[in-house]
Amino acid sequence: MADTTGRKAAGDAVESIKSALHRISEDVVELSDKARRAMDSTGQRASALASDIADEATTRGRQAARLAVREVREHPIRTIAIGAAVGVLVAAYLTRRRD
Repeated sequence: MADTTGRKAAGDAVESIKSALHRISEDVVELSDKARRAMDSTGQRASALASDIADEATTRGRQAARLAVREVREHPIRTIAIGAAVGVLVAAYLTRRRD
């Protein structure tokens, strides 16, 4: 009789452990799914933000290029003078750096 009671208690303990492990397993799967969804959402938002920044940079770069072209066309002598001045500054810097 003690043997039967011991087996029943052991069987109950095993079933209790199996049940607890099953609940833990379900919780881990649920947590994993939530984490994956959160990461997917964060990745999508980061990708959208990066795309928006790239689009803005492209737009502003084109605007700057158009402005530069317009300035060169409207003031060609000024543009040449500025280019020459920049060339003199670069040459002076390189000469000083070499010494």
